Amino acid sequence: MYTQEQIELLNRVNSLAEQAGSQNKACELLGIACELLGISAAVMSSIKNEKYKGDVQGVFKKLGEYFGVKAEAEQNYTEISYANTHISTQVYEIIRICQVKGGLAVACGDAGIGKTKAAKQYIKEHSNSILITINPCLTSIKSILKVIAEKVGATPEKSRDELWFSIANKLNDGMVLIFDEAQHLTLKTIEVLRSLSDYFADKGQTLGIAFIGNLETVNRMGSKKAEFSQISNRTKQKTVYSTKQIQRDDIIKLFPILQQEHKEQEIDFLWRVAQSPQAMRGAINLFSNAYDNENYTYKGLVAMAKHMDILV
Repeated sequence: MYTQEQIELLNRVNSLAEQAGSQNKACELLGIACELLGISAAVMSSIKNEKYKGDVQGVFKKLGEYFGVKAEAEQNYTEISYANTHISTQVYEIIRICQVKGGLAVACGDAGIGKTKAAKQYIKEHSNSILITINPCLTSIKSILKVIAEKVGATPEKSRDELWFSIANKLNDGMVLIFDEAQHLTLKTIEVLRSLSDYFADKGQTLGIAFIGNLETVNRMGSKKAEFSQISNRTKQKTVYSTKQIQRDDIIKLFPILQQEHKEQEIDFLWRVAQSPQAMRGAINLFSNAYDNENYTYKGLVAMAKHMDILV
């Protein structure tokens, strides 16, 4: 027979399994469906039936550690998933227009000001949109095409030309592809993406390609150099944002608890942080740490800012 604490852990596994849809998915979510921890769906089933002959205490220890971490995390500050701030709303609208009109669009600027949040929110609300985050390892034409193929369910052909056609046949009229961290893209890769948009335009259809990144993104695409001219000419929207455009109302939207508690001084302080190089992301991290420290008063925020070496 199991102890009351062990029974409670099994009940939590059952609840997680119900949310996930199956016992296997629950184990995946727990991060314990691997040989390293030695807990599989079969093991969990045996434990539930009190027939497991292995290290029962070890399994319950792993479960206890997992749920203990989750319980502690639930007590910490939870960031608002999306707020329609001044900048994020505009980036969202740029993506929308890009989807409607097709062609290329660029939204770039300082890091941490809400560009990525806007893109993630957009794909949540528009099924005919795809978001791809670029990193320094995904810069070549082949690697980008592979990622797109996986996203749209295209056959992963070996040659670049076959892969391109495979993707083109899976894309559809009225779709938008959003590339975040687009400053990592090479010129030739951008040209390949442009060719997909042109392919649809030639058929009287639309395919939007939206690039989101830092200032380097728009500087390169807006270059007067001959090799960038075709890209620049086909870019229908090109907008640059900075932390200085962050508004006080944005802070209220991000931290509604401050307005509810009439903490005007705290709002002003976080606004200054958001307009600094720390940007919105820095203001969120600062408030999160102060909140978890149980002191998000003005003095608490200032003290945490000093602790985090944030200068405003």
